[in-house]
Amino acid sequence: MPRGDQKIPGQPFHTWVLTVEDRNRVRLPLEITAVVPWIDLKTEPIECVGVPGPFGGIQVMPLADYQQDVLPFVEAVAEAPPGASESHQKWVDVARLLATAWLLPVNVEASRITITLPEPARRAQQVPQSGCSVVVFGFGNILEIWDAVKWHDHVRAAAKRRAAAIAEALEELGQR
Repeated sequence: MPRGDQKIPGQPFHTWVLTVEDRNRVRLPLEITAVVPWIDLKTEPIECVGVPGPFGGIQVMPLADYQQDVLPFVEAVAEAPPGASESHQKWVDVARLLATAWLLPVNVEASRITITLPEPARRAQQVPQSGCSVVVFGFGNILEIWDAVKWHDHVRAAAKRRAAAIAEALEELGQR
């Protein structure tokens, strides 16, 4: 086994623990395409958006996927913009979420994938600055980038109830 290569083969999900490089870049091996199929090695760059992840970090998705969420929402409010008295409505929370998004090009290079972490997400401490560690999680169309400490805190909470969490996950998957 090559040094630093402790991957468990054949799983549909994977994590990479990386250091955020100069210019706030995260560089991933091309093997990420085996677990995140929307990363197309023939497209340069891949236009993406980063949004707050549901449990932490940021979730990276193709710009077209983000626009599919935004367009119907924008059309629904186009004729009657919200008033100040509506700021407590749940649909305004959706607007807050959709507004908290950053363009995030994913660059395909000869031997790696490079993602530059957006400045607003770094300032908001959704992801760390240069020199810090991140965990990149890939699983199907899910690509998340987390501060490494926050990632491990999150998975430790699941680890505390491992058997029950696995049983619940299998039940949810059976109803999918």
